[in-house]
Amino acid sequence: MKTRTFLIVLLTATLTGCFAPVNLTYESARMLDEGQIELQGSYSRYYVLNDEEVETANLNNNFGFAAGYGVSDKYTMKIRFEHMNMTPDFNTIFGDDDGENDEIWNDLEKMNFFEFNNRIRLKEDVLAISVPVGFYFYTSFDTENPSGFGYFSIDPRLYLTLFGSSDIFELTVAPKIHILVAGFGGIAAYPGVSLGIGLSSDLDRWAIRPEVAYDRFVSFGIGASFNFNTVRK
Repeated sequence: MKTRTFLIVLLTATLTGCFAPVNLTYESARMLDEGQIELQGSYSRYYVLNDEEVETANLNNNFGFAAGYGVSDKYTMKIRFEHMNMTPDFNTIFGDDDGENDEIWNDLEKMNFFEFNNRIRLKEDVLAISVPVGFYFYTSFDTENPSGFGYFSIDPRLYLTLFGSSDIFELTVAPKIHILVAGFGGIAAYPGVSLGIGLSSDLDRWAIRPEVAYDRFVSFGIGASFNFNTVRK
């Protein structure tokens, strides 16, 4: 009975939701060399389509930074930060005064997202898996409740990279599921997928990474990464 109740709650949360989780990764199955360091910056935009309030709306625009370290040729650790600026359309859709949504959505100004990622190679430059752990912290316009903890997240991902042997181009499909646990005990699960490409004169040293994604919300953005200290063998 408890298991059945949990599944019903999980399914209900999956179908409702209340904000667009970070879905763009700007990564591939290509790993860092042992001792290699990666620095990355990104810009992303998130949209909702055919909502009851508006047909198409830009919910938030994110600025991101990440740093990775090659523990070995088969294991890469990465920390990530994204600053999520909420738009007026976000509060039009998700904020209300009738108590149906949690009060933090009524006057949400921005969220900050922190993530620890651990990418493991399954097949060199072709297949990798990761189970990142992250946190969403919100800031509200409400001066009586200006900020606080929003969500804890677990975001398992699979990276399938095509043309991984190329030094100038790669194409990555990354299916994933966002598992979000709210501070007040709610839980939600959102399946998603992203499609990204890597462009460079040498992908082992630097890359420009345009990407699009879908998880009930549509997102797109671009990242730029630079690797230091070692050269892939």
